[in-house]
Amino acid sequence: MGFRTSLLVALLLLNAFAYLAMRRAVEHWVREAARRRVMLALHLGFLLLNLPLAVFFFRELNAALLRVPTAVLEVVFYPSTAWLTTLIAFFLLAGPIAAIWGLVQLGERGWRRLRSRAGLGNVGSAPDLSRRGFLAGSAGLLVPGIYAVAAYGAYGSLNDLDISEQRDIVMPRLPRSLDGMTIVQLTDLHVGPYIRERELRALVGEVNSLRPDLVVITGDILDWELASLPEAVSGLRGIESTLGVFAVLGNHDIYADRYSYAGPHRGGVKIADGLQTIGIRTLRNEVVEIGEGPERLALLGLDWLNPNPSSPNFYRYQQAETRKVLGVLSQQAGAERAKLLLAHHPDTFGDAIPFGIDLTLSGHTHGGGQVLLGTWRGIPLGIGLVRFKYLSGLYQEQGLSLYVNRGIGYLGVPIRINCPPEISRFRLTSQAA
Repeated sequence: MGFRTSLLVALLLLNAFAYLAMRRAVEHWVREAARRRVMLALHLGFLLLNLPLAVFFFRELNAALLRVPTAVLEVVFYPSTAWLTTLIAFFLLAGPIAAIWGLVQLGERGWRRLRSRAGLGNVGSAPDLSRRGFLAGSAGLLVPGIYAVAAYGAYGSLNDLDISEQRDIVMPRLPRSLDGMTIVQLTDLHVGPYIRERELRALVGEVNSLRPDLVVITGDILDWELASLPEAVSGLRGIESTLGVFAVLGNHDIYADRYSYAGPHRGGVKIADGLQTIGIRTLRNEVVEIGEGPERLALLGLDWLNPNPSSPNFYRYQQAETRKVLGVLSQQAGAERAKLLLAHHPDTFGDAIPFGIDLTLSGHTHGGGQVLLGTWRGIPLGIGLVRFKYLSGLYQEQGLSLYVNRGIGYLGVPIRINCPPEISRFRLTSQAA
């Protein structure tokens, strides 16, 4: 099943879950005389709120959005994006309760059957159906309440941009000449209908104001369409750093530019060429040396390793191929050299550990899914929990580090709640403070 198809199925299931809850609420709280009119309004509301979302699941319609001013898109899609946020939040809140409720119901039915077969009948007190009916009927009332909150969070913009605190990353093998080197990381720009040249220019201004030694972009520069490349190039023009600007490609870059070829690379070639015109070098399973003199930092760039968007495994992490490529890159870098890895998928970190890669910078997760209920023990509570081991922020294992940036743009629809776009910053040091 393709990624968009999976999203469409998920949207249908979320709608069904919310619909059943709201229908139960109507049956419990609305008088029978008015119930028919309320149900008609409910059906009409579900149709109108979901209809605009269809554009994101059909590539031709999504491409057409590029010709529509962003201000118009915000007005047209605002109610629907808030609705999608509501569906996700309602599922995260009510889904576990519904699952427990279902297990209890199954357990009670099984218990009654066992007692019936044993000839014991239905001895014992009857369940409090009125209380259950009240709770079940009240669940659907959460939906309009969540919608009101979601309307506030839809279209989280670059006005909410979070420039993270500078984190010190210890690299014992770091050359003395690079001690104190600063890095700024961007990721998941998703240049398309909602992130355009204007937003990128503002972003570049923020980056340049930080005066970093190195700037890195860890994939998904484009959203879905190669037609957005000129806007990406124009918007990122002028980004500055002392030691250069480097990028790797993500899955959406290959999806947007799947038909360009050059040497060993299938897809993404036009994007890399476009970035090169403004001084951004795209590393495609390559190693470059940062610094001057004999002692340098090895910068490794891992390409998106499944170049066929038509493959059912396109979005899956390619562990065997990743280990193979990391082995080659690490050998090229040298065992005694400090290493910094750019890799779009954060699962790369687990396979980078055996090669002693000091710091891995990634994105891809959108902070755990763009819509978060909050955090629990530092873990973002969002739909990304079911898919990713590393979701957001700094992770350290065996003396090595991973940072997963929340990204700038959006996956599919422009929603961010408790998950603002991010610029992450690092300072490399050879020893702990």
